[in-house]
Amino acid sequence: MRSQHEPEVYTAAIKDKSYGMEENFLIETSLGINFKNHQEIKKIWQNISFPNLSPSGSSFQGSYSLQKDTYDDWVSINNQRYSLAVWVKHHQITLISQESYDQSDFNKYYAYQSFYWVSRPGFSQDFSQALIKLCCYSPGSHDFGSLLYLERTDKQWQIKSSYGLYNQ
Repeated sequence: MRSQHEPEVYTAAIKDKSYGMEENFLIETSLGINFKNHQEIKKIWQNISFPNLSPSGSSFQGSYSLQKDTYDDWVSINNQRYSLAVWVKHHQITLISQESYDQSDFNKYYAYQSFYWVSRPGFSQDFSQALIKLCCYSPGSHDFGSLLYLERTDKQWQIKSSYGLYNQ
């Protein structure tokens, strides 16, 4: 079932105008999330307070209810890095390898481009909600990272809220 919904979640994140991913570069290797032990996972869960997400999109405080199994699935699927090439099928974004990014030297061609990294999405057991991490680097602007909370309505995924991890 994951294989049916994973490309849809990536497409929703890519199409969302607030992140500007279209016509930019996506690193083809997913973000890995390494937690050393279960206690560390529990501590992060308590500190971020996921049970309530804001409908305003600014913080996890409010009316959306993220199920713990969504978070747990997100952590377990991202314990190592994966190739996104089989999952991301969006014509408005260019997948590049981490090696190509590392060797780009940010010449004139790359000076005004944005580079994105995403984790694989974690899903609730009924596939009604998802959690995904998105990070961006642009030589000409600020870096940022966000956890995105998505819900599925009918057959479409929508970003309902985000939690800013950093913004420099």
